[in-house]
Amino acid sequence: MEPMWKVLIFLAPLCPICQNMSFDLRQLESDFAHAPIEFVGIFPNPSSTSDQVTSFQSTYGLKMPMMKDTAHWAEALGAQWTPEVFVLNDLDSVVYRGRINDRYFAPGKRKPLTKRRDLDAALRDCLAGRAVKNPVTEAVGCPIEGIRLKKSED
Repeated sequence: MEPMWKVLIFLAPLCPICQNMSFDLRQLESDFAHAPIEFVGIFPNPSSTSDQVTSFQSTYGLKMPMMKDTAHWAEALGAQWTPEVFVLNDLDSVVYRGRINDRYFAPGKRKPLTKRRDLDAALRDCLAGRAVKNPVTEAVGCPIEGIRLKKSED
């Protein structure tokens, strides 16, 4: 049996970067529609309402299931940003963590063109049976409420 991959995408309804990445998420849903990949949108902020989750899904035309983070995935995985993605293998081990692509290099600052589609590349590695070439990238987005950001020891 082919392995099943799960992509957990942490989102926030009012985060402009999440809103702007919806096109890329729709493209990924389409590109991998027939692959053994399950995309799930998770809203970790306690302030996100069920109505906002439903509205986000319909406004941005996403097909994946979306839910509030009642299972505390953000805490378990150490997610800090929206959007931030985690690709899990069939043993629920993280094989990729980070950004959807390289369009944003800081909150509110984006490049005119996307050069690296990191999540797409990670999923293609998974489907080909290869280790993910770049298993960790730096997510850029809105901070998840209640998550204390790790300070670097530099």
